[in-house]
Amino acid sequence: MWVSCMLRSGLLCATLSLAIAKHQPSQSSFTQPCHSRELLSQAVDTFYVKAAWLKATIPEDRIKNIRLLKKETKKLFMKNCRFQEQLLSFFMEDVFGGLQLQICKEIGFVEDFHSLRQKLSRCISCALPAREVTSITRMKRTFYGIGNKGIYKAISELDILLSWIKELLESIQ
Repeated sequence: MWVSCMLRSGLLCATLSLAIAKHQPSQSSFTQPCHSRELLSQAVDTFYVKAAWLKATIPEDRIKNIRLLKKETKKLFMKNCRFQEQLLSFFMEDVFGGLQLQICKEIGFVEDFHSLRQKLSRCISCALPAREVTSITRMKRTFYGIGNKGIYKAISELDILLSWIKELLESIQ
């Protein structure tokens, strides 16, 4: 039964990825500075499915008294483009960089997240700061402080980050 569920999830991911790819314009990413909000929103929806599949393959997050993505973090994410870039970089480098699951390679999870991050940076551009925002430093301290479980904690909160991205896209005119 588990195998059947995983196969159906894989087929759904593949179908959604193909559907999104089919509707993307054929222009090079260098000639198109920003993707449409609808296209980015569809990419986030597809990523929700892949994130759910990934979450099902890792141990359950049992640390209930610690959160990486807090309400204050959301406020910074929604209004500070430098913080957005640093938070997405944190997930790309620290969380997914430490994740060695074969399942990630099979579903193209990290590559899709990187692609989503690049598309967002084309639409919300700003100069990168010389130093990290304090909230990111605290988050990294917490992440590394709980050891290997930090990866599970961050992945369990991935749906929170995706909801913030969706909300951010809806606020873009």
